[in-house]
Amino acid sequence: MAFIIYEFLPSSQNFSIFSLIPIFLLKESLFFFLIIFIRVKLIKKRLEFNMILEKFFLILIFTLYILDLSFFSLKFYIKDFYFSSLLAILWFLHYFFIIKIFFLKFSFNYFKILLGIIFPVFVLIGLQEIFNIWRLNFTGDTFIFLFLVLFFSPYFMVKIWPLKSLNDKELEKLIYDFLKQNRIKINKIYILKDLGKKVYTAGILGFLPPFRYLFFSQPLLDILSQEEILGVVTHEIGHLKKKHNLWLLLLLFNLPFFILIFLLFVFFIGNQFYPQFYLMFKNFSKEKSIFFALFLIFSSYIYLRYIFAFFLRQFEREADLYSFYTLNSPQPIISALFKIGKITGQLHKKSWHHYGIVERINFLNRVSFEKKEFLKIKKRLRIIKMLLIFWVILNSIFIFLSLYTQEIFKTLMEIFLEKF
Repeated sequence: MAFIIYEFLPSSQNFSIFSLIPIFLLKESLFFFLIIFIRVKLIKKRLEFNMILEKFFLILIFTLYILDLSFFSLKFYIKDFYFSSLLAILWFLHYFFIIKIFFLKFSFNYFKILLGIIFPVFVLIGLQEIFNIWRLNFTGDTFIFLFLVLFFSPYFMVKIWPLKSLNDKELEKLIYDFLKQNRIKINKIYILKDLGKKVYTAGILGFLPPFRYLFFSQPLLDILSQEEILGVVTHEIGHLKKKHNLWLLLLLFNLPFFILIFLLFVFFIGNQFYPQFYLMFKNFSKEKSIFFALFLIFSSYIYLRYIFAFFLRQFEREADLYSFYTLNSPQPIISALFKIGKITGQLHKKSWHHYGIVERINFLNRVSFEKKEFLKIKKRLRIIKMLLIFWVILNSIFIFLSLYTQEIFKTLMEIFLEKF
């Protein structure tokens, strides 16, 4: 979202840089004092960093970021530099890192994880900027770079992440034999080192077998039995077998096009009440840049929270089902989920992107005892996949129009605006 805001937000210079410096320093100081104040209050009252505070700081971070780009003219001053979008993302992350340090007590290893996650974005932007410098751009170059980065970046991610080899040879052999039985090729199995806070997670990185890696956090292995570990591994295999990573990638690609469609919808509705509404966007003024940034955040939130998260939840459910019918029992994954929920205190909490742990356990128990329910869920998942295919095809039309028929797309937009 920070990248999208930077790319779409209009650039403007509201005041001279010298008049803004004192206000800018005051803003940064107040941000630090607010964090320290809240941290002290939490310590005195023996409270933990909760979801309400997390949402508050997320809103605050984006608000400050928008002010930096617009009111403080950060985009105006860096937009002509090469790799300016990287600078903007790094500036956004400085707020994020400070909060993680003060409230969640993560170690430096946690920042290695974040660096590994955003590394593909940095490489993609870097390649694009290099081609711009040498004037080697061609139609579709961004998408070619994107696929190259996605396929090869897992290798560099595991080099950046704080990982170590799995030392338990018996467990390693058990997992490799199980993967071979399920025809899954993994380059190596890794363990996440200490992050300063106990994290219970596992996953598979990579699309291509030579650059595909399985990892576990050490706290997860410490609490699970071998049977439960295989339940978790089978769940991750389910994501891989069902190609969830590719589907979710396509959904992320569609975010900018959703924003465009949403903007057109706003034009249409706005015109019903005020015939010259679209001119507010066509003749963009400096004062409206903050409101436009808020629109980008709102539309991105709607997409990620409701559309993207809907498919994410269904894919998580499908991976749970895959673990169930591959092992001929839901118990390994149920037992693993219960232990994770119990030790983290998340057992009865809702989750907008994965379903709550109790919800997942109840779902697996239900489908294991009712065959009709199992078949009903499988049919529902097929329908959801068809909806996803339809969504991708629909947005692919916009991709085609914007990439290969830019003049046609531009003309259509002008006709649309002229009709108002």
